Amino acid sequence: METMDTIQLFVMRIETDLIAKIKHNKLSVEKLAASFGITDKTEVKEFTELAIVNRARKIAHSGNDVYTNYFDIVDLYNTQVNLSHRTSQSILLQQYSTPAPIGYLAGIFCGIDKFDSAENGYVGFEPSAGNGLLTIAAKPENFIVNEIDDTRNINLQSQGYKAVYKVDATEAFNKSISFKFHKTFNAVITNPPFGNLDRAIPYDNFQFKTLDHVMALRALDTMADNGKAAIIIGGHTQWDEKGRIQAGKNRIFFNYLYSHYNVVDVINIDGHKLYSRQGTAFNVRLILINGRKIKVHGAAPVFNNEIDVVVKSCEEL
Repeated sequence: METMDTIQLFVMRIETDLIAKIKHNKLSVEKLAASFGITDKTEVKEFTELAIVNRARKIAHSGNDVYTNYFDIVDLYNTQVNLSHRTSQSILLQQYSTPAPIGYLAGIFCGIDKFDSAENGYVGFEPSAGNGLLTIAAKPENFIVNEIDDTRNINLQSQGYKAVYKVDATEAFNKSISFKFHKTFNAVITNPPFGNLDRAIPYDNFQFKTLDHVMALRALDTMADNGKAAIIIGGHTQWDEKGRIQAGKNRIFFNYLYSHYNVVDVINIDGHKLYSRQGTAFNVRLILINGRKIKVHGAAPVFNNEIDVVVKSCEEL
């Protein structure tokens, strides 16, 4: 039976092996965990990921420049074990944690590496935080996180965040946590699950049935008008013969985003190349937002063959 002490020792051991670039596979990690009394395969995966988060954050705050930090984190990603263990719930909801290199760049775009709440009150928010991979560019004390999974929530509590919540991120945060969360945060970063909902959820006179679309919009409700956001959603954007986003859920979602927010870019990322060590080859999009529009106007742009390419390597990203 594991205790907090044995969990901490296992996490520290994985961190040590990451530093030494000792490569593990699923079986070797599970065997190592068993030597610490940790036998639940889901817990092994989550505690291993916590070690990756801890190590990636130390690299991000090493004092080196962003370029050096990024490629050191890429090296870490290439060394880490493939986190391939899945549960029925993670398969159903399409839950995948963000690879550390993508998490780091998302944070840099949002400026969270420069946050210092003691000086300027800047605070970021991650509403579906997992084990914290999207926050590695920030000091934990400058971030508020939310996660409903029990093990991941406990892992977050061990990292020193400003606050750790446990509420349903498909609901409006001003109902479940505080009205103070509405248009509050200087940075919002999230990678919600990619699954579908049993029922459509109404949002601002629209109906959304895709989980990551709903959770992305709920997350953006908490962003300050002049804040920044980085959001990862599932799939790649497809266009019709007129260059418009294909009719359906993606066109509705992106038209809403572009009419309400200053969308800087939507980056199609090849899941086989940049996501596979998180246990999936699922294609994703990284949405970058710089502030909220004063007046609602505009729509998603048509296809641009210079911009709308698929990123297939960490160097391209």
